[in-house]
Amino acid sequence: MIKWFRDSKIRVEIPYILYGFSFMLESSITTNFLLYRTCYATLGYNKDECYLLGTKYADNSTTELETKVQTYATHILMSRSLIEASMSPLCSFFLASWSDKYGRRPLILLGILGLLMSYLVMTVVSSLPFISPWYFLLHEIPLCLCGSNVTLITAFLSYISDTIPEGSRGLRLGLLEASVNVGIFIGTTSCSYMFTSLGYPMIYLICVTCQFFAWIFAWFCIEESLTAVENKNRWCALFDLTPLKEAVVILFKRRANNDRATLWCLFGVVAIFTAGRFADSNVIFLYLRKNFAWTLERYTLFLAFSMITWLTFCLVCIVVLVKILRVKEMVAILVALLFSISGSLIQGFATKNWQIYGASTLKSMGSYIAPLTQSLVSKVAPKAERARLFAALVSFTTILVLLSTASNTYIYNQTILFLPQAFNFVTATIYGLSFIMGIVVSIIYTERRDNYNLLVNEEDE
Repeated sequence: MIKWFRDSKIRVEIPYILYGFSFMLESSITTNFLLYRTCYATLGYNKDECYLLGTKYADNSTTELETKVQTYATHILMSRSLIEASMSPLCSFFLASWSDKYGRRPLILLGILGLLMSYLVMTVVSSLPFISPWYFLLHEIPLCLCGSNVTLITAFLSYISDTIPEGSRGLRLGLLEASVNVGIFIGTTSCSYMFTSLGYPMIYLICVTCQFFAWIFAWFCIEESLTAVENKNRWCALFDLTPLKEAVVILFKRRANNDRATLWCLFGVVAIFTAGRFADSNVIFLYLRKNFAWTLERYTLFLAFSMITWLTFCLVCIVVLVKILRVKEMVAILVALLFSISGSLIQGFATKNWQIYGASTLKSMGSYIAPLTQSLVSKVAPKAERARLFAALVSFTTILVLLSTASNTYIYNQTILFLPQAFNFVTATIYGLSFIMGIVVSIIYTERRDNYNLLVNEEDE
């Protein structure tokens, strides 16, 4: 079995599926957990009253309690976002610079280990029923020290870029995006049922188990993608500032054919788009609970629907638009951004459940933006610089995501009593900024003396 995985091209997709499953399983219940723990452990309400929050048994008094609890819990969620925004990208940048010299495989193993330890802390905190929900933030320590999901995503992107030919890279990055969404879909559909049967500690323990198996798989089945890897004193080199200085030089050095401007504009497109995609991640469940009386079970089913449409559009659009219709990448990206803007506006004006689903479907058109943009980055960037450039991209994206998440959390907290849907219009504005950046990169990209053709044609020529 191990030999089969080593010989096949399916390698990083397996731990990425497990990451997506664990991520969705944890994130689906964490907001619920923080609300419940805040209600009785911090605000001192009766456990029976707190248990009714977000259920179909809620009444008017429960709705009032929900507003009070949400107002406090959003501070914890915002603090979590700010910690990740300040620490994870910095650690990841060190690690990614280090991996260009010492290999991708250690980076993958370290990223998975950080997630495993983080979920273990969540398991312990959720098992202690009367401690403050603020202790939940302790899980950020191992996560940030190992670079969090930023490290893992950087390692996976670099691994694909190292091992896949340029002509097939866009489709393969799309498959990588699809693999994590398969894990997210499984985690979403099973979350509410597992939570009802098992409770918070066991859900977090399942996440620990998934990361343990992901680490074992990576150890035995994922081989190093770089051919010339130095092993002498490689762990001591983690604290060497030289790779970081080199990474800064790589980011800002002059390049032929306007490549520096092209890279930074591509960074802007995907980073701002991703910031918009996840901007409402802390508050969308709270908003749907308050305005549409959704339960956790209904919310997870909605997430499952969103993942199905996201996965379907990702694969179908890349194949149809790029391989069959031969639409230019930037044109396809701009069209997807227009759909994303429309989806956020519809979600902001929605008064019916079906409108929420319609908005989600429109936003799912943006599923192929990241793979196509990452493919363009890998075509412009030399192989020796890709890990550091991908680390910069993922770090920049993470900072914007966490800042947009924190800002939308703050906006929701300030408008919860009179305009709780206001954050949707902020998200639409973020997508609009990405669209403007996309127009800029289209102009710059067409002026490059190197005229890169469509992904499908590059191998043939």
